[in-house]
Amino acid sequence: MKDATRTIIGILVGLSFSFPAFATDFIPGEVIVKFKAPASHAHSAVSAEESRAITVAVEDTESAISELNERADVEYVEPNYIIEAEAVPNDWPYAETVWADVELPGAWDFISGSESGQKVTIAVIDSGVDLDHPDLQSSLITGYDYANNDSSPEDDTGHGTRVCGIIGALGDNGTGVAGLIWNIDSEIMPVKFMKNNDGKTTGTLSDAINSIYYAVDHGADIINASWGFYSYSRSLEDAVRYAMDNGVLFIASAGNKGQDNDLNEHYPSNYPLENVIAVAAMSSSGDLASFSNYGLQSVHIAAPGVGLSSTDNNGGYVSWISGTSYAAPFVAGIAAMVRSQSPDISYGEVRDIIISTVTKESGYRFNYVASGGCINAYQALLAEQELDVAARDSAPAPSQQTSSSDTAASGEGGGGGGGCMIDSSRNTGSALSLLAFIIFAVAFRMPRYRHLG
Repeated sequence: MKDATRTIIGILVGLSFSFPAFATDFIPGEVIVKFKAPASHAHSAVSAEESRAITVAVEDTESAISELNERADVEYVEPNYIIEAEAVPNDWPYAETVWADVELPGAWDFISGSESGQKVTIAVIDSGVDLDHPDLQSSLITGYDYANNDSSPEDDTGHGTRVCGIIGALGDNGTGVAGLIWNIDSEIMPVKFMKNNDGKTTGTLSDAINSIYYAVDHGADIINASWGFYSYSRSLEDAVRYAMDNGVLFIASAGNKGQDNDLNEHYPSNYPLENVIAVAAMSSSGDLASFSNYGLQSVHIAAPGVGLSSTDNNGGYVSWISGTSYAAPFVAGIAAMVRSQSPDISYGEVRDIIISTVTKESGYRFNYVASGGCINAYQALLAEQELDVAARDSAPAPSQQTSSSDTAASGEGGGGGGGCMIDSSRNTGSALSLLAFIIFAVAFRMPRYRHLG
């Protein structure tokens, strides 16, 4: 009898180890597979698209993964995970939202006083956008909807519209809110992969991957990813690496579980790639928000993420939103400011500038964030200017002598900082005026079932 019991237990244990355990929900009946290139094909003969992972329909996810892992022609296989938007409930109990140490008015003055910079394209990979919103419409360019497989990324949850508003809502127009990049030459590319699923904002891993490739292939300079999940994905890392290889900065929210990401997985923010900036959420009191993930190695910077205002669906506005979802677009917007001022700056230089110019105050508690501080728009622009001057000074001397007027330095960056967005209107001509706005709220989870083409 004992031998029989041991045999049954052994069989059950063996079965339990024959199927992989997954920390994140996934779409049943689908797997993402990366096949190896045939040995007979030279690497150069394989197109970028042919080398990407694909979504395959299967009868049983777990058994298919086990079987495919045994095949010699398979590089890797994984579930088609469900991804979540990283907002929190809109009744988070914080008062006053004053972000003086982000120094946005100083940054806006700097840009107004500088020569017009290059155009910057930010891809917001999210739930789409309210395409007709009066505060966003003029900033939008053509995107795509992978959640519904069409060319109209209309937002049906509001999450993407709020993220877009933090980045690029029209400023100085006496209505609504103002986005960070209201006074630079910029455009927002909405790429939708999440949608409303029984009141939750959800999307699939396969749709997120396709969205990243689309954004890179259609000219994005910066990608904002205000979403995440808690399992490692090789195919998503491949997509983020593709963005890096093409010079695209990738801004990712750190997540809202209040966990240490050094010890627990959260992706895409945890990918150790040189183009990734992982963003935690801070409150107006200078603390890390209690819901925000952190990590001394894996989370790079903090940005406003509690009790913010932004654009909303149906041409409306929302006055109290919170989450790392809304901290990430702060960083994306400031990255766009920096990039706009220097045509030749690389994604790595933008990343280094943003992380190295944070505001550090003795009262702040950012001991578990790599940079030890919160983002500072004005100081980032000053650092970019210094980098630009250093690059000019180190350039080879011109072959012809130029006049003193030809070599005169271009304009400076305009007045100091003090103050950050809080209001939604701005006095024309007074750069330290409100231009308030921004960011945070509505929590969404995300299970959803859809197939990616």
